[in-house]
Amino acid sequence: METSVEEAGLGTREALRKLHFEIEAVLQQLKIAQKARRTKSWIRDTFHHASQHSTINWVSAGFLVWVVVALFVASLIDNSFFLLGESLLIVVLLVCNVSLELYNNKLRHEEVPNRVRAVLEKIKKIATTVQWEGKNYPNLCSPFSPCITLQWTYRDNKLVNLPWALLVKDDVILVRPGQLSPGYCEAIDKSSEFPLLHAKEVYSPSLQSANEIFSAPKSRKPLENKKYRLLETPYLNNLRIYLEQALDRPITLLNQQRHLVMIKIIERFLLPMTFFGVLLVNLFRYLFPLGRSTSSEMFLVVPAATILPLLPLIFPVAWNLLNYFGLARFQSILDISRHIETASDNPLEEDTEDTTIDHSELTCRRQELWKNFVSIIKGKPELLVHSANILHVLGTVTALGCVDKKGILSWPNPTAEKVFFLHNNETVSPSSSLGNVGDLSVDADSAGGTPHHYSYESPSTSVAEVLDLTHNHSEPFKLHFDDQEWQQFLSSLKPLGLAILLNTCNVDTQEHYAAFCSHITCEAIYNENLIPVTNRRCLCELAKEIGFVDQAQKIFALEQQLSTFRHLQPEMVRRDNKYARSLHLSTKLKFPFPHMFAVIVKELSSGSVQLLSEGTADIILDSCVDYWDGHDLCPLTHSDRKKIQDFYQRSSLTAYCTAFAYRPLNKCISSKVSGVYLELPSDSRHLYMNYRSPTPVHWDCKSVLEPKIKTPLGQFYSTDSLLYNDPPSLDVSDAESCFQMQCNQVFIGMVTMQYQALTDMVQLIEQLERACIRFVHFSKENELRSRVFSEKMGLESGWNCHISLLSERNR
Repeated sequence: METSVEEAGLGTREALRKLHFEIEAVLQQLKIAQKARRTKSWIRDTFHHASQHSTINWVSAGFLVWVVVALFVASLIDNSFFLLGESLLIVVLLVCNVSLELYNNKLRHEEVPNRVRAVLEKIKKIATTVQWEGKNYPNLCSPFSPCITLQWTYRDNKLVNLPWALLVKDDVILVRPGQLSPGYCEAIDKSSEFPLLHAKEVYSPSLQSANEIFSAPKSRKPLENKKYRLLETPYLNNLRIYLEQALDRPITLLNQQRHLVMIKIIERFLLPMTFFGVLLVNLFRYLFPLGRSTSSEMFLVVPAATILPLLPLIFPVAWNLLNYFGLARFQSILDISRHIETASDNPLEEDTEDTTIDHSELTCRRQELWKNFVSIIKGKPELLVHSANILHVLGTVTALGCVDKKGILSWPNPTAEKVFFLHNNETVSPSSSLGNVGDLSVDADSAGGTPHHYSYESPSTSVAEVLDLTHNHSEPFKLHFDDQEWQQFLSSLKPLGLAILLNTCNVDTQEHYAAFCSHITCEAIYNENLIPVTNRRCLCELAKEIGFVDQAQKIFALEQQLSTFRHLQPEMVRRDNKYARSLHLSTKLKFPFPHMFAVIVKELSSGSVQLLSEGTADIILDSCVDYWDGHDLCPLTHSDRKKIQDFYQRSSLTAYCTAFAYRPLNKCISSKVSGVYLELPSDSRHLYMNYRSPTPVHWDCKSVLEPKIKTPLGQFYSTDSLLYNDPPSLDVSDAESCFQMQCNQVFIGMVTMQYQALTDMVQLIEQLERACIRFVHFSKENELRSRVFSEKMGLESGWNCHISLLSERNR
């Protein structure tokens, strides 16, 4: 179907010109509104007696004018050249102070509009020379991050991932199910269920299965993306708020204290009391003369000389110039610190005090300092110095708060932190972090949920192994194993690396998985106890650390993609999760949406077909009957299941946990299966029992789950011997057979991911503590997740240390 002209979207240059025009119109509207509402408001801020933005006002200026007139008149009466010189000097200082305050307040009122005009100049320049191609935009299926707001938009007849700030009116956008609308927009298709969407409104089309009760697997049609046309430019809303509130920032503590001492105490109390007191005394001296004092001396010179020390003669000039100098020095130090390298010899080492910046190196050159000083006086600094004085803020700060962590305190995306798998060795690695697994003894009374009863037992006792990973603080995804002897588990880790390459980090699966995420985001709206699954995070570095290379994907061909999910009832959560029952938290816990995403790949050399699945451990575990111990297949006993379940339940409360499984296939898969999603009943454990096959033990399956890596291209072998007891059949094309095909899988392992604190922020917090400045972390997450991240930053994480930003409805 050809795209009509009205659906093709705008060109890049046309959109930038429109953005320039609309921003310029907002500035013009602001200018007109200021003229109609507050003419010369910067003059009022300079002279009004209640203004805290000025060091001199009409009261002090009036007294200075009186002093000048008094000394001038006295010089004429007494014929004193000295008094005339004093009056002229005070006039010069008065003119300098008033001019500087008027100029400073004028810059404060115009600083933000001038900064917007500078942005306009850049947009205008870019609009005439821009040549943006598809590679200049973020990937359409890049992992979702709350700190990076992107929107699928049609530009130059192509679908690109565009930041919200660059969207303009008449842009054609593609809104995904469960997504927030970037602005007020109308549907291209007039018969759409949602013809109009307001800003920040969730696009949630109706679900055919909402609140449906069923007991067998059902196929669900994926929700479709819809084209909308923006009826407004989203950035303008933020710009208007920014411009309107630019002058409403809180007064800094130094300005408040200055206003208290100079205005409220001296100007409003001491100055008038001293002035009228001296006049009263001199009036008494005039009526009862005791000496040879003249009337000009008693009523002009003496009162002027008495109040002169209380008047702001030098203070306004000194205050403003010292502020300019401090800001110029701050700008110079900031420029220098950007070019100082603090990397240690080994980037994977833990941070130490040696990695912090040596302040003795921060020496400012006079030329750079003078350049910044002049630019501040001219009103063209790189920093906002008038509307937001960073020098005052840093000089008086006692507490620093941060309202979110993603992309500010931490890297934008989480990275792998722990790897969990089962093996049959009797000894456990001394560096295994089994403290996260907890007490894994089998206790039927304390087990979460109804125990599974199997007729087989494992020939040997399984051991839960957890390997820790350390994140490279200088790069967003690099990591390595903490255990120096981790390679002894290489046979257990190889299947995990292969599953990551062929499923999680497979570029060909991104589009399908993104659509699946959007669908279950809408599904989660109907269940307040579940949180939508986030996009898969990058685990490529983990696969590389295990020993795989990117070329390993080339010996497999992607055949089909399967998506499965189920809802979770609150009573089942409390029944199955003993940790959720035992915790007494102020916020309501939410759990990941149970889902499984599987890929069916064909090995090009042998033609064998394999299914590799990933998802939440609850649904993955139900689908598995065996586990790979690094050497052979072993049946999953109730004890093994409990170990997996305990680790997942604990990890899902504090981190992001993904499980992996595998099975070979002997059936052909219809292409129709990839076009629908499979929904299971909320309690679907009994369904797996119907298709569970007797599990042969000790098959020779090393060539399946232990791929050999011999060359950069990799050598992988598969076999058709591992086929369970599934009888050959026709193409899998219905929900029942699709579900049956996903049963009897082999559990490979789990990976937990966590947001890692930025090294710069950890060092900043340490330095704040040394300066007796408290760091406060406000969080949108539950208490457990916040506690784990706070500990990574070195913050106190005990009682009464969690400040939640969750609304009352979500608690």
